[in-house]
Amino acid sequence: MFAVIDVETTGGHLYDDRITEIAIYVTDGKKLVNSFSSLVNPERKISPFVVKLTGITDEMVSTAPFFKDIAQEVYNLIDGCVFVAHNITFDYTMVKREFKRLGITFRSPNVCTVQLSQRIFKNQDSYSLGNLCKSLGIGLEDRHRAYGDAEATALLLHKMIAEKGKDYIVNHSNSNSQNIEFEGNVTQAMVDALPEEPGVFRFLNANGKALYIGSSKNIFGEVTKFLLNINNTNRYNGLFEKIEEISTEVFNSVIVANLQEIEEIRKERPTYNKMSTLRKYPVGIFENKYEGKNAFYIEQNYTEKALWTFINAKRAKNYLKRFIKENGLHHKKSNEEESINEYKEKVEEALLKELYPMRNFYIIRENSFSDVIYAILVEDFVYRGYAIIDKEFYDGKLSTIKEQIIYCENNPFVQKALQQYIRRKKSLKIIPC
Repeated sequence: MFAVIDVETTGGHLYDDRITEIAIYVTDGKKLVNSFSSLVNPERKISPFVVKLTGITDEMVSTAPFFKDIAQEVYNLIDGCVFVAHNITFDYTMVKREFKRLGITFRSPNVCTVQLSQRIFKNQDSYSLGNLCKSLGIGLEDRHRAYGDAEATALLLHKMIAEKGKDYIVNHSNSNSQNIEFEGNVTQAMVDALPEEPGVFRFLNANGKALYIGSSKNIFGEVTKFLLNINNTNRYNGLFEKIEEISTEVFNSVIVANLQEIEEIRKERPTYNKMSTLRKYPVGIFENKYEGKNAFYIEQNYTEKALWTFINAKRAKNYLKRFIKENGLHHKKSNEEESINEYKEKVEEALLKELYPMRNFYIIRENSFSDVIYAILVEDFVYRGYAIIDKEFYDGKLSTIKEQIIYCENNPFVQKALQQYIRRKKSLKIIPC
């Protein structure tokens, strides 16, 4: 049986937003056999964009049941079914998180009709639900309402099954952990017990030493994928048999999990992680803050925090030469040509463009479902570390965050991770300090 599900939410964020409407259509692959639909009180405001898109308002959900009131009915309806949705990551994650808030662990084989459509109905102009239904002749009413989208997705599933059969759909579902050929002491029970949250995972040997360290926004999903493909590369030869335990640490922040992964790999130097991540970077480029001097200097075997680090002096010199040339930072000693202050301003502009949007700042990450706040500290354009603060004891002061900072190494992998995160996230809480 298949449970085709669609949810509407307060916004588009997987970790912060809540469900405002849920619809379920249970089908045997040919006909609908059961259905359920309900508005849900999300216990928070709905974003104006979503109100305009769905037509669901705060007033409409104010008298609707809470998810806890319908949780058992929803669970009973979808238990034992393949969870189907158009863009499975969003709907599956939202439902799973609502259950988690109630202390219920929900996990189900699932399949994405977007991915299946791309396999079965090739060369479509678009694989959005609306455009796909239009091109395939599927009626779609009440677009962007859960019951309308879920029904259309169920009819789309029927077309796919008519083309390829049920077995094809099930074989492409995300129930991959059942296909792992287990070796050594790793068991299905160990994998099933892994959290589906962001965090760090470690494959440990009998002595508790880390053989491999990784991070993911979904630990269970990443470990499952890793173990399925572990024998496809020579780099992991012998790893499976050596794993005695899989330890995990949940961080409800993907970027903090990524930073912690990098820190642990650099300290633990696991045998099976990429050699590039284990390299030492003993040469640094530093900012020269003395007046009348060039803006930067290179130092080997340094002890202070460097703006950039390199594996050798040649690479550092080449990078600095390019950076200075591209930004016009050749220092002119004559104050008539360029004042010291003007030169400093040009240096600051170049660093802001090349590194981070501020010289000194915190990135603050708060989750509505978590009892902790995450903070990342950058000082003088150098990553210093992160803090995890219990909300109950957070007074909103930057000094409180500073006291809790776990100081970490700054290296090219950290820089790349942070820069990509800042560019990718359009709405970040960045506080100058």
